[in-house]
Amino acid sequence: MCRWMLSILLILYCVYGYSVEYVGRVIDKKGDPILYATVYVMQDPMIGTATNAEGYFTLTTNINDTSMVVISYVGYEKTFVKLSTLQAQEKDVHTICLREQPIALEEMVVQAPKTKMSKRKRMAKLLHDVYERIEATEPIFPIAYRVVSDVKMDAKDLPWGMEQMIANVVEWGDKLSKERYVQFRGEYCKRYCDAMVREKIDTLLNKEKDPKFRNMAAAIDSGTLVHRALWEMRLQKDRLLDTSNELRKWTLGTEGDTNFVLTYQRQHNFIGILKAHIVENLIIDSYDYTLRSYTMDLNIQLVLPFSHRLRGTELDWLNLLNMSNESLDKFRLKRGKMHIKLATIYKMYDGINVPIEKNLEATALLEDRKGQQLPCAVKATQFVTNIQTVGVIPFGNFNQKEQVKRELVPIY
Repeated sequence: MCRWMLSILLILYCVYGYSVEYVGRVIDKKGDPILYATVYVMQDPMIGTATNAEGYFTLTTNINDTSMVVISYVGYEKTFVKLSTLQAQEKDVHTICLREQPIALEEMVVQAPKTKMSKRKRMAKLLHDVYERIEATEPIFPIAYRVVSDVKMDAKDLPWGMEQMIANVVEWGDKLSKERYVQFRGEYCKRYCDAMVREKIDTLLNKEKDPKFRNMAAAIDSGTLVHRALWEMRLQKDRLLDTSNELRKWTLGTEGDTNFVLTYQRQHNFIGILKAHIVENLIIDSYDYTLRSYTMDLNIQLVLPFSHRLRGTELDWLNLLNMSNESLDKFRLKRGKMHIKLATIYKMYDGINVPIEKNLEATALLEDRKGQQLPCAVKATQFVTNIQTVGVIPFGNFNQKEQVKRELVPIY
C-alpha cells in the first residue's frame, strides 16, 4: 500500500511538479551581449527574467515546452522562440540574435515635405475626418488589457536598474463628457537593481526631510506611477480640432503607398530660460483614415541666468545618478537638456483601434557652471499580451496607490 501511494506521488511530481531549467543568451548583430533584455513566457508573463551583463538568462518552469518565449529590448525587434529551443545542453547554449528596430521611432524621420497646402480648408477637413475616425474607433464600453511593461535606467552608460511590471488595465470613454477613464492595476513587479544603489535609495528616503519629495519618491519607488504614466502618454486627439487657427503648423506627407503622415510642430520659448521644440507625427491609413501609429519627438533646453547650487539631499540624489566611485561635493546647476522620443503602434481589434506596443527613449544631461556633466537615460517598452472587449467590468474599490507585490532581484 505504501509503495502504491509512493508511486502515485512520484507520478504526480513528474507530471505537475517537475521543473526544467531553460537557458539562453541574447546578443546583437555584432555579437555583443544585451544586458537587461526581457525574457518571459507569452502564456504566463509572470514566468520571466532578464539577461545579465553577459547576455545570459535562466528560466525555471514546468510549463509545456511548446510554449513561446518573448525576448524584447528597446530598439530591437521583439523575438519569439519555443521553450524547447532553450533547453539546457551540456555544451552549447542557444543564442538569440536580436535585430535592430529603432522602436518605431524611425517613422519620425518621415517628415512631411515643406510645401504649402493648396487650401487651408482642405487641411481643416482632413484633420476633422481623422478626428472623427479616431473617435469612432475608440472604446466606449470598458476594454481590458494585460500588459507587460519594462523601464530601464542608465547613468554614464552604466546600468542603474530595471523594473518589469505585469499589469491589468481597464479603459473606457464617455461620449457626452468626452472623458476617458483608465484603471491601471499592477499585478506583479520584478526589480533588478544593484545592491549598492538599492541601499542608497533606502538611505535617502529615510534621510529626506521634505515630505512632498519623500512621498513622491516613495510613490515612484513602490507603486505603478511610472508604468501608468507610460501607458497614458498618448495622442491628444482634441488638438486636431483645437488647432484650427494653427493650420500653418500642420503639414501633410506620405509614408509608403498606403499611409499618409500628418505632422504638427511647435516651439515654446520662456524668456530664453526654457526652450522646447516638439514634433508629432500621425501615421494614417490612406484608405479609411485609421490611426496606425503616433510618434512624438520632444527637445527641451534649460539655461539658468544664475546657477542653482545643489545642497543637502538634492546633492545626494544627484550623486545617486552619478554612478561614480567619487561623490560630487559641489554642483551648481547651469544648463540642462532633455530629449524624449515616444512611439505607439495601434491595431484594429473587434472594430476598436487599440494600442498594442509602446516605446520610449528619454535622455537627460545636467551641466554645472564649471562644465561638469551628468548624463542619464531611460528606456521603456510596453506590450499588450491580451485584450478583452466583451463583458469587462471595471475594478471595484480601485485604489490607484495600492502597493504592488514586488520581488527584488540583484544584478548578477
